Amino acid sequence: MSRPAVTVVKGVCMDPYVIERLRPGDHVCVTYDDDEQRRAALVGSARAGVRHHHRLIYFAGWPRETVLADLEAGGLDARGLLDAGQVQVRSSAEGYLPGGRFEPEAVIGCWSREIATARDRGYAGLRVIGDMTWAAGRVPGGERLEWYEAEVNRVFAGGYAMALCQYDRRLFAPERLACLSAAHPSTFTPNAPIGWRPLLRILRTDDPPGVRLAGEADASNRAALAATLAVLPDDFAGVEVPLTLDVERLRFADAAAARLLVRAAGSVPGGVRFVGCSPPLVRLMKLAGHDLRLVGRGAGPQGHSGNRDIGHMNPGPVGSRRGAGPDAGEAAGGTGGEGRPEALR
Repeated sequence: MSRPAVTVVKGVCMDPYVIERLRPGDHVCVTYDDDEQRRAALVGSARAGVRHHHRLIYFAGWPRETVLADLEAGGLDARGLLDAGQVQVRSSAEGYLPGGRFEPEAVIGCWSREIATARDRGYAGLRVIGDMTWAAGRVPGGERLEWYEAEVNRVFAGGYAMALCQYDRRLFAPERLACLSAAHPSTFTPNAPIGWRPLLRILRTDDPPGVRLAGEADASNRAALAATLAVLPDDFAGVEVPLTLDVERLRFADAAAARLLVRAAGSVPGGVRFVGCSPPLVRLMKLAGHDLRLVGRGAGPQGHSGNRDIGHMNPGPVGSRRGAGPDAGEAAGGTGGEGRPEALR
């Protein structure tokens, strides 16, 4: 099969494989400037979902018939998929505003039930697309949207479901959109470069129990990382062994991300061990006030510690500091392409 050509939507280059790079566990803020970009994300996700035998739920801010027409125009048998139950189209009010107000705890509970339903019906995964136009106006409870977008990451970190939250850039103030974006591990914008991939992936692991981080952790996804790490004691309640934080695939982490890791380690009663920790990240965490001891074969070339390097951090007072921490601009890593540090690899 030949590679699809790069298409242009109103002057914006669209990589045809962007949606294909997403997988269960991803929670992506998708911003758009016009309806063509919104439809492209919807149709692309629906196609990928059908290919991978995922169930798709679309919470739409548009009439049901409009959504079906968009899917049909994208080459999908929308009505057949609806009849089979693989695709569902619901109003955004039904998904986010039951009873006329936004209650984030109830919405998060809904995702857990939908995941259970998709599993029971034998689907390989669940895809949720939410049109967030409803949040642009004054909605009771709408001030808790940023909290919700960060907190719901713990649902997707399970690795079975993924979500695309669609935000119209014409309706949201830039400063609010920046806060909402930071509550997602990754953000896809209309001017994203060809070859775009999710910036950060956060996945819970069962064996060993803990969390795996891959990609880059910085200001653009800080709220998402903070919310996920903050609930580790709850998500792993009853686990008696130290939790594992696998950071081998974390290419970049700024000083604030290192402090979040330190804070998480101090909050877990049984302690935390770090796997794949690079020397630069160790340094940042030491500056944040904790001593992390590496064991194993030691650091490898180019600052890569390898997956047999384990640092163990016993729980301790989060606020205890042996020295001044790094400023927010300091990062673990060297300088790579586009001026971004790319160590921790």
